[in-house]
Amino acid sequence: MKMNDTPLYPMDAFYPDVANAVKEVHLHVKAPDALVGMAFLTAMSVACQGLIDVMLPNGLLRPTSMNLLMVADSGERKSAVDSLASAAIYAYDEQRIVEYRTAVARYQLEMSIWKAVEVGIRRQITKAIQLDESMELSCQQLADHEARKPTKPKLRRIMRHNATERAIMDALAGDGESIAFMSDEGDVLLKGGAMGQIGLRNKGWDGARILAFDRANTTVIARNPRVTMSIMVQSGVLRAFLEKRGDVIHGSGHWARYLVGWPATTQGSRFNWSPEIVWTHLPSFHQRVTELLEDYGRQIDAGAMHRIVLEFSESAKFRWVEMLNRTESMVAPWGELEHVKDFASKAMEIVGRIAAILHGFSKRDGEISVDTLERALRIVEWHLWEYKRIFSPSAGVPQDQVDAQSLESYLQFHYWDKNFPIAPRNEVLRNGPVRPEGRFSAALDVLQRLGRVRIDVGAKRKRYIGRVMSW
Repeated sequence: MKMNDTPLYPMDAFYPDVANAVKEVHLHVKAPDALVGMAFLTAMSVACQGLIDVMLPNGLLRPTSMNLLMVADSGERKSAVDSLASAAIYAYDEQRIVEYRTAVARYQLEMSIWKAVEVGIRRQITKAIQLDESMELSCQQLADHEARKPTKPKLRRIMRHNATERAIMDALAGDGESIAFMSDEGDVLLKGGAMGQIGLRNKGWDGARILAFDRANTTVIARNPRVTMSIMVQSGVLRAFLEKRGDVIHGSGHWARYLVGWPATTQGSRFNWSPEIVWTHLPSFHQRVTELLEDYGRQIDAGAMHRIVLEFSESAKFRWVEMLNRTESMVAPWGELEHVKDFASKAMEIVGRIAAILHGFSKRDGEISVDTLERALRIVEWHLWEYKRIFSPSAGVPQDQVDAQSLESYLQFHYWDKNFPIAPRNEVLRNGPVRPEGRFSAALDVLQRLGRVRIDVGAKRKRYIGRVMSW
């Protein structure tokens, strides 16, 4: 994998109401473009998945849930991007927690009254038995009373950072529940229950109408659940996870259901020219997310879920099928996508989901148009080649470039961020993350070729690694 050959993320593929907010965050935060774009796509998926399904041109009904994997090392401002893009989701959850606490207090009061009435009815039945009198009326009263037993409130919140497998299924139990696993510290999700039961997760992504989870002589049933997964993870954490479980994840086709991105770092070029930040477009994005989540909340609370099913226009259907066939031709032996046929097989379905998200979120009228489809195609095309760049055996990550990324991160943290423009070469070799000498020299050569560093020679021919500034 080359470190700087990734094309720019297609921010303009979003409709202007979203694209302007994406660009605004990118401008002010100066995080990698794909990190920002994918964070917004995550928020849009979360907002839409509870309300919108899509009918693909091949007749398959699919959810608008998404899986996203963003690789970015420490210092890339993952937390800042996540907090801005998903602010409305966090606020919605906070409000739901407040409402839940109020509902619990009301439930406890109603339950205490219900129990007191129950005791009275049972006493009547006991007395009737003792006096050998008819219990028919009292038994009917007890049955009617049981039917009026207060229902314990359920905390319905969207965001989940980690949970056991059972807790996940409990959250999805019922009909139409919608949750999201999101973390800017991806090791929490990769090591937690969210990545367990991969087969079950795959079925959920596919839109299975019923998911059943068996554990300890009980079965939890989830009907029509919706789950978005968004993982921001450091490269080292991801590699460790893949070494441990990569065969299972790949073999099950789970990774093929993800949009992945590993954009080049922006560290060293994130200069600010104004101390004041003005958010012109982001509040409108937050407002739209809130509208959709509140609509979903009203429906799920009322127990009357009704998801809109979006369909494609006739011309969009023909274009979708055309691209489906083109993709199929590329997975043939010696085709461009031969080594990533797992993702390629899901690509057009993901295109359909994103098209529905773009259409629904931006309040487009009627059926999904060719224009919307083309926008979705641009986004997925970027991720298709990114998936190939990262996971294809023929485009695997060369060791020298893996080491170069680690070395550059080390120099950034230990020298550049501390205003040291040069670093003693042998000191970095001795204390840094890349050894032995052969790997270190190869990594340094990569950084020199990319114009990230230079080698300076000082007194007594002592060599230094110098930073090359980006202006």
